[in-house]
Amino acid sequence: MNFAGRVNVLSKSETQEINDRAAELKRKGRDLVDLGAGDPKFREPKQVRSAGKEAIEDGYTCYTEVGGNPNLRGAITERYKKVFEVDTSNLAVMTTVGAKSALFEIAQLLYEEGDEVILPRPYWVSYSAQVELAGGTPVFVMGKRDDHYLPTAADIEPKITPATRGILINSPANPGGGVYDENQTRDIVDLARKHDLFLVGDECYDGFVYERDRFWTLASSDYERVLIVGSTSKNFAMTGWRLGYIMGRTGYIDELEKIQSHLTSSPPAISQRAGEAAFRNELTLSRRLRERFKLKRDYLAKELSELPGVNCPSPPGSFYLFPDVRGTLTELGYEKNEDGKLAEVLLEDAGVVTVPGSAFGGPGHIRVAYLPDEDRLREAVGRIEGTIRSLV
Repeated sequence: MNFAGRVNVLSKSETQEINDRAAELKRKGRDLVDLGAGDPKFREPKQVRSAGKEAIEDGYTCYTEVGGNPNLRGAITERYKKVFEVDTSNLAVMTTVGAKSALFEIAQLLYEEGDEVILPRPYWVSYSAQVELAGGTPVFVMGKRDDHYLPTAADIEPKITPATRGILINSPANPGGGVYDENQTRDIVDLARKHDLFLVGDECYDGFVYERDRFWTLASSDYERVLIVGSTSKNFAMTGWRLGYIMGRTGYIDELEKIQSHLTSSPPAISQRAGEAAFRNELTLSRRLRERFKLKRDYLAKELSELPGVNCPSPPGSFYLFPDVRGTLTELGYEKNEDGKLAEVLLEDAGVVTVPGSAFGGPGHIRVAYLPDEDRLREAVGRIEGTIRSLV
């Protein structure tokens, strides 16, 4: 059967394939420690669940305005004022069916045939597919390992050509965990301004920053060609509620609403009520919960770094580690880019779910999410160590 040519650029999300394989093994009775999925293991806050139930009981289950109800949009802008000290007077918000939909709609708005879009490498798996579906060409740039691969303005500028239309940055980053500081953020904004480029910021992990008092959001910039994408999925553990948002200048939001009106219409009304409760109550990660995540990060990074051939630094953000396992692969007799084989061995033999770094454009690495509780993390470390040492 012949399908539209645009489908030829796609393959199924490798993270989803790993999740599907893990689910199949679990159905067969395998006890797996899941370090693969980026799905928070804590429950969404009680206020969120209550608001969702109340929406159903109140009959708030119909279509809303395409970009979301005004109360929710107002709650999002208020969070940026309170948490990030941002002047939002020139910014507007629309809500979306998750951050993935938000990024897809931005790609449809900005890019077309012949456009180049600069993307970070390693990258979240859908960035390149979304650019290609819009007709654009991804141009990848990788930072230094000591910077957790975050590309700086100095890394990005040599990639800019007359065909460059935009830059996408991800901070805190998935999968590398890097976080831009104030100066790095300003430098990238200045670079986009200098070359008159759109600048898109995926900031879905802005609640997971450990060593710094403040996260420097792109919303702090006065550059008009900035669009920020956020989500309730990670900060509030609302993955299944499917609620994201885009923040930017009013003119861009108006055009994005045109696209969304034909794509999904509004996000689910019930999810909007729940999301408003999350933002109104400032239910970002508590200091205590964030400290617990930091301890889990440091424990897992230390233990993994002691395994043969593994280099695993502790990044300052998100809830992922992205260990370099090229030395391990060599000791196991594999090629340095055959991280998929290591992930398969860990899944089938150790019963530990990880994601190959190749899925993110980072061959020779694996991604692990330190979301399970401490006991399960210790169990995962023991299984991984036992499997690797038995094969070396």
